[in-house]
Amino acid sequence: MIPYLILISLLVPANLWASITPHLHSDLSMRLLHGVSTLVLMPPLFSMWHQRRQIQRLPALLLTSFSLVLIVVNTHIAAVGMGVRYGWIDHLFLAIACLAMLAFYLLNDAEDELAEQEAHTS
Repeated sequence: MIPYLILISLLVPANLWASITPHLHSDLSMRLLHGVSTLVLMPPLFSMWHQRRQIQRLPALLLTSFSLVLIVVNTHIAAVGMGVRYGWIDHLFLAIACLAMLAFYLLNDAEDELAEQEAHTS
């Protein structure tokens, strides 16, 4: 889990930099960034599916729909390559998605720890 969270945290500045400096990166690096960003979005979807009865519906629905749209768009961009119109917006959304994934896992762990502490004290 720790390597996954480190990878997500590294993708935030990488995607922000790519949104600020569009087309200053090579086609290969752009495809890798979009491909890795797409792969990073998939584990939380599986996690939310397995925990669907325990998690809050509205945040899960928003995060799921946001992730699915980004997965479809990024798969297309990784396949097509450079020259996607308004690609900088996608990088901005990828940075936001990575931050949302970090929050999802970190807050989920914090809630689990809080529930365990409450169970031990009562």
